[in-house]
Amino acid sequence: MSTSTARSNEALYSHLSDADRYIHETRDEAFFSLLKRHAIVSLEGLRVLELGCGDGAMIRSLAHYGANPSLIDGIDINPARASSAHAANPPARIAAGDASHLPYRNASFDLALAFTSFSSMTDEAIRARAATEALRVLRPGGILVVYDFRVNPTNPATRPLREAELRDLFRDRRVEIERVTLAPPIVRVLRGHRALCRPLERLPWLRTHLLAAVTKEPQ
Repeated sequence: MSTSTARSNEALYSHLSDADRYIHETRDEAFFSLLKRHAIVSLEGLRVLELGCGDGAMIRSLAHYGANPSLIDGIDINPARASSAHAANPPARIAAGDASHLPYRNASFDLALAFTSFSSMTDEAIRARAATEALRVLRPGGILVVYDFRVNPTNPATRPLREAELRDLFRDRRVEIERVTLAPPIVRVLRGHRALCRPLERLPWLRTHLLAAVTKEPQ
């Protein structure tokens, strides 16, 4: 990360602890590296949808990194979180709704994100419908980026997303998967010190999340 980029990220991550900042920064580094491998070098001009947008933190990150807020849509099943996301990102269009029944037309988006969204869907049928819906609203050639737990999270209301299940959800599509994110409990013990965390993050079995790109191939 360049000095100028690190400086520009101060405001974006300033509200986070050192450990959480490390987790978010390395996640974003992996995310943008993945986009570049898929020939997306800029977010400018792209129509973007976030499934399970929560309070809008990722939408703020997308805008920070060059996406046009007026071209971003977000949806969250929790009306209070959707309202918070709208208040924090007024140019973006935020809806309270279900990712398994998206209120968007076919082929509406260039890029869709599902960050820790599938793990919140504990029912297999709902996961399958959400996967189908995400692809429906992507234009041909568009990409769905999935970032989620691959190991059991501590929250009993969630269920991890295994690599085999992720591939099965998108069995007819091209799927690229990598392991990312050093186990958060380790990062917190090390207080996010890069010199200590980076070497451990090179060990695949210590990475607790999957980052995947699902391509909707042109017909």
